Amino acid sequence: MRHQWVDLPAEVRDLIAERCGAVTGVTVPDAGEIAEFAAALDAGGGRLFVKGSRLDSPNLWMARKEAQAAPAVKGIGAALLWQGEVGGWLVTAFEYVPGRHADLSPGSSDLPLIAGTLAGLADRLTPAPVLRTFSLAQRWGGSALWPEIVAADGLTPWQAEHVDQLSALEGQVSDAVAGDTLAHTDMTGPNILVEGSRVRVIDWSWPAPAAAWVDTASLVPRLIAAGHTAAQAQRWAMTVPCYAAAEPEKVVALAAVVAARWRLRAIRDGGAWVALSAAAETWVAGLLSAGAVQGSAPREHR
Repeated sequence: MRHQWVDLPAEVRDLIAERCGAVTGVTVPDAGEIAEFAAALDAGGGRLFVKGSRLDSPNLWMARKEAQAAPAVKGIGAALLWQGEVGGWLVTAFEYVPGRHADLSPGSSDLPLIAGTLAGLADRLTPAPVLRTFSLAQRWGGSALWPEIVAADGLTPWQAEHVDQLSALEGQVSDAVAGDTLAHTDMTGPNILVEGSRVRVIDWSWPAPAAAWVDTASLVPRLIAAGHTAAQAQRWAMTVPCYAAAEPEKVVALAAVVAARWRLRAIRDGGAWVALSAAAETWVAGLLSAGAVQGSAPREHR
């Protein structure tokens, strides 16, 4: 549950005031759900962005990872200002990054800027800086989500027709996403901020060594959900060199896992995940129709 400024323990608010000056304004973002407290603060020392997590929170590791990743992504991500523990909370202060959430809709002028940023990140973060974190291959190793969806009687008609192939692809995902680039692994419109011609990528809470093309690929179903056809989204992704160079068999393995993860979220949580699940299905179906897996028969996805 997201806490408000007045809900924080007095020790936490006092620590922030000691480090940053008296807080005169609090702006809570309209996106993000991991940190128990997150807000832009106007303080005596200027504007900054502060996150807080209880030390007994199951998501505490994400707060620590974001702070560890900050030096590696300085200038693209938000710079780490300081971190401290008090009153049973971990408090992390970041540079305030101005900008609006990226527009992923067809024709958006943000899209070429984002493509250029992704290409630059892949170059800059290869080889991956040393962080104490699991690789994406390790994180997704042993993934068996499609059987779970089957057990929940949650397959769509298209998924039911292709579930054996999707399960086989899921079993290949560890090898598919293995690589030596530090990936964000949670690329979404709200995590990409645009100000003029500058793009910043925030919330590096899930960093992981992975294939260089992973972050670009993860945006493809987001573009579909924003109104692109699968072909349009694929053409955009191909403007990023590391994605254009990726083996189609590996991309479709990742797509199969994303489709499974989002289908489970749709089953459990509903809401926006229903549309996102449909977009992920459109993506993986399009890849299979295009022959991304050798021997797969082209077939129209309706």
